[in-house]
Amino acid sequence: MWFTLLLTLLRAVALGTWFVLKPVLGWTLIVIGLIGMPMPIVNGLIFLVIGLALVGPRNRVVRWSRVHIKLLLNRWAALPTPIIGALGRLARRSAQEISRQHRRLCWWLMERRAARRLAPGD
Repeated sequence: MWFTLLLTLLRAVALGTWFVLKPVLGWTLIVIGLIGMPMPIVNGLIFLVIGLALVGPRNRVVRWSRVHIKLLLNRWAALPTPIIGALGRLARRSAQEISRQHRRLCWWLMERRAARRLAPGD
């Protein structure tokens, strides 16, 4: 009896600690990734991706930056300069394709989880 109570208490403390440390660790990795992007030794992209995964797509700052990057790409694609405008359209198409593939992956994962729930007990 006391052992299960102790395990429940430890689990609650561990989850509470994780919910506090997860964003802190995520933002720390994002800062390390941004600092490491121009450096040749540290591959900042790995830290950036892991940090964004820890912080999550629902974070207000992450959502704001995603929207403003899309607006920047739209303005860049609308420029009349031949080379710059073409690069902007290419970047915008690439961003749209990445978003499309991400949505398809999320739908596929949702369908797979639903199929697992409906499958007979294994």
